[in-house]
Amino acid sequence: MRRLTRLLLLATAAVAARRIAAQGRFPPDSFTNLKVLPKNIDQRTLIATMRGFALALGVRCTYCHVGREGAPLDSLSFAKDDKRTKKVARVMMHMVMHINDEHLHDVPDRPKPLLEVRCATCHRGVVRPRLLDDDMTLTLADSGLDAAVRRYRDLRQRYLESGAYDFREGVLIEVARSEARAGRVDNALGLLNLDAEFHPVSAPIPAALGDVYLQKGDSANAIASYRTALSRDSTFGPARMRLRQLTRWGGGQSPP
Repeated sequence: MRRLTRLLLLATAAVAARRIAAQGRFPPDSFTNLKVLPKNIDQRTLIATMRGFALALGVRCTYCHVGREGAPLDSLSFAKDDKRTKKVARVMMHMVMHINDEHLHDVPDRPKPLLEVRCATCHRGVVRPRLLDDDMTLTLADSGLDAAVRRYRDLRQRYLESGAYDFREGVLIEVARSEARAGRVDNALGLLNLDAEFHPVSAPIPAALGDVYLQKGDSANAIASYRTALSRDSTFGPARMRLRQLTRWGGGQSPP
């Protein structure tokens, strides 16, 4: 009798162990707690969808799912809703569905093939799809010019080839002009000098520098900046006009 009881216990334990192993297997045979994706979604489609999310945001599974980074996937608790990021992801999925199924559907005479919004449309490999000018403005407000310069260099090094941010010269020019209008002239000069470092043949950057120097009351550097702009683009009208005014007021010669 004891032997039979022992065998039954061992058999029960073996069955339980197999169930636990099956629950922890990756990919699992079935999925639970699906609230946006179809409950009958097949294994390959679900994994491809999750991989698409990860690539679009530049993250890994543990960004949304409970588990230790670097641990085997079969150890992650995919069904748990403990993380805020997973709850946000569901909201974003609903948003994309509404845009594609409702808003874009109402656009008249849509060309084919139909354009649809995806996660990567906004995120482009970053978690928070903030535009570069917004990022720079917030960093300036929160941490100052030095931090903004470091932030720009870091973003440029990491994302220059990915298309995640717009690193063309005009972005920092506009942020600098906004800082100048707010009276933060040193911030404007710092951003424009940073911009010039990466766009050494730009005409708009020295023209913008001339405007900021003029606002600061530094006519000598303003004139030098406008002349630099015209040496790079002789058709740059705003710089030519400013330089003509300054040299006339200063008794000098007008530009040719």
